[in-house]
Amino acid sequence: MYQFDQIIDRRGYSSKWDKPLYPVAQDKPLIPMWIADMDFATPPCVTDAIRQRLEHPTFGYCDTDPRFAQAVVDWARARRGVTDLKPEYVQCQNSTVGAIVAAIKTLTQPGEGVLVHLPNYTGFTYGIADAGRRLVGTPLVRDEQGVFRMDLADMEEKIRAEKIRCLILCSPHNPTGRVWTQQELEQVSELCEKYGVYIISDEVWADFVFAPARQIATALATDYTRSHTIATYGATKTFNLAGLRAAYSIVYDDQLRAAYQKKSAENHYNVPNTLSVAAVIGAYTGGGEYADQLVAYIYENMKAAHEYICREIPQVASYLPEGTYTLWLDFGGTGLSDEEAMKRMGAQGLVMSPASEYNGSGWFRMNMACPRSQVEQALKALKAALA
Repeated sequence: MYQFDQIIDRRGYSSKWDKPLYPVAQDKPLIPMWIADMDFATPPCVTDAIRQRLEHPTFGYCDTDPRFAQAVVDWARARRGVTDLKPEYVQCQNSTVGAIVAAIKTLTQPGEGVLVHLPNYTGFTYGIADAGRRLVGTPLVRDEQGVFRMDLADMEEKIRAEKIRCLILCSPHNPTGRVWTQQELEQVSELCEKYGVYIISDEVWADFVFAPARQIATALATDYTRSHTIATYGATKTFNLAGLRAAYSIVYDDQLRAAYQKKSAENHYNVPNTLSVAAVIGAYTGGGEYADQLVAYIYENMKAAHEYICREIPQVASYLPEGTYTLWLDFGGTGLSDEEAMKRMGAQGLVMSPASEYNGSGWFRMNMACPRSQVEQALKALKAALA
């Protein structure tokens, strides 16, 4: 059993702990529940792989270890039931956002719009801007059960009005936690095929899906998505490797993959890092049991937090997500602006991500990937902040 209850002092080693998003009281314990990395120890399968690589005394130029792509193929088969992935479809990337920016540049021209569902991951916002393109937002809407859905009519209107050639899809969706169904992906595919739109699918959260939801790789949804999707992944969320910049892309279509690989290489920085490659190989060849226990532990955190908020803080509306390791909390019932809510939480030492980070308002994202005692501490602080 892995010790997810262990408290690790991350001060001096973590942006999450060292640079809170907004001011916090100095006389209160810091409770950082914002940036999406985990407060758990990286498992031995990763650290052992890095240590083994360190035993070799040289670190000169090298190509990506062929075991990297094979490890990705084996992980996709074992964890997600993907049976037709080949090593040649996999490309090592220095970061997920960097991979997305390269994809944007592959599929669009400067000044063009890129369609994104709102609220959106902040990396899409600055990635699109840094690529010299425009973010065109299409809102997710909530149905009668409060489930976030894609507004296909609005998407079509934006595609036509803005002459969209590229959609960024996030599955599982950050920050709402939706996991798109086969039917939803087929509807997106039909719309994209109608207008010749390509898809960039950010699937970095693919390992964090809670039954009965099931993550379906966008590229495998239809024949069209298979030939028109650039998908980005990483071991970074599952194994807490964000500082190692360990990501990869998967592209099935030969011509699209060749164009994308050419664009990815243009900045001359997208080359494999020896220790990052070793980390991913170690994670994907020895981390299956760890991932099972991790996801189960986090879901218990989520259920406990959801129940507490519903019972003790009814002015905040909580919904159990289908994926990711964050809760997307509706603060509309508090009557507070995002700024006032942050001020009150900061006075209790609590830091969460406001919806303004995601082109929205009235919601906060709460990271559940931490020891249960920290979750309990955060919930008490939230209750005190909103009393």
